[in-house]
Amino acid sequence: RIVIYMGDDERGEFLYRYVSDGYYAEGGDTDDLMENGTLYTARFFPDGTGKWLALTPETAGMDQASICMFTRMAASKVGATTMDRPEWIAANPLKAEVYCALTNNKNRGIKPNAGGDATPVGGPNPREANKYGQIVRWWPSNGDHTANTFTWDLYVMAGNPTVHEDADGGSYNVNEGNMFNSPDGLSFDDKGLLWIQTDGNYSNEKDFAGQGNNQMLIGDPATGEIRRFLVGPKEAEITGIAWAADRRTVFVGVQHPGERGDSHWPDGGDRTPRSAIVAVRRDDGAVIG
Repeated sequence: RIVIYMGDDERGEFLYRYVSDGYYAEGGDTDDLMENGTLYTARFFPDGTGKWLALTPETAGMDQASICMFTRMAASKVGATTMDRPEWIAANPLKAEVYCALTNNKNRGIKPNAGGDATPVGGPNPREANKYGQIVRWWPSNGDHTANTFTWDLYVMAGNPTVHEDADGGSYNVNEGNMFNSPDGLSFDDKGLLWIQTDGNYSNEKDFAGQGNNQMLIGDPATGEIRRFLVGPKEAEITGIAWAADRRTVFVGVQHPGERGDSHWPDGGDRTPRSAIVAVRRDDGAVIG
C-alpha cells in the first residue's frame, strides 16, 4: 500500500499519515490510490511509544468532507500531539525509520495553538519556548509503515553549546563546529545519510552567536554524528536538494538571499539578490556523501 507522511508547519500543529486502501503494482492502475484510504494523525507518548489515530467520521465526529477541509479540527478532536512546527519528513531508504524536522516553537509551554489546544512541554517537544528546534524519528512496529503503532526518539536537539549549558545547548551530537538552529529541509541519499537544511535565525548574536548563516549538514543515523556541509549567503534559507544520477553532483536551493537588504548574492556588487540553485562537486570528482 501507499504510505504518505505529512507535516503541518505551524506552531503547535500535527503530524499526519495517509495509507491507501489499494496496493501499488508496477505498471498497474494507480488512479484510486490517492482517492481511497485513511488519514491518520500522530500521538506521541512520553515513554518513547506512539500511535496513529484514524481521522474518520466515527473517531472525529465529523463527516468526511469536513475532515478533509478542517483537518486540524479533526486532529484536535482525537487528541493528537501538538508539535513544534513539523516541516519536512524523510524516510530512510535502507530501513523502516522516518525523520521529521520540528523547526522551532516560541509558544511551546506558553500559549495554546491557533485551535486552542494546549502545548505542554514534554515528549518530542521537550523545551519551553523552543528557539532552536529538533528532529524526531520513529520506527513503525514490525518495520511496517502501515502499522498503527511506533517507537520514537529525538535524533538531534539543535542548540548553542557555546552559550548554554542546559537543554538549549543541544543534544550530545551538537558542538561548536556543527551547531545550528531551525532544521527545516530533510532528505536521505541512497547510502542512508540524512541531509539537513536550516531556515532560522541568522543574526549570529546572543542565543545564536557563532551559528552564522543558514546551512546544510549531513547526519549519520547510525552513529548520530552530524557535520556541516555548506553555509549559505546572508539572509537566505537553504532548502531543496537533489542529486545527479551518478551522485557526483548535488543541487541545493538557496532561497530569498538578502531578504533584509544585506546581500547581493549571487552576482555581487549592487545587483539585485536572487534565489538560485547551486551545483556542488568534489574537486576530485568523487561521489558526494
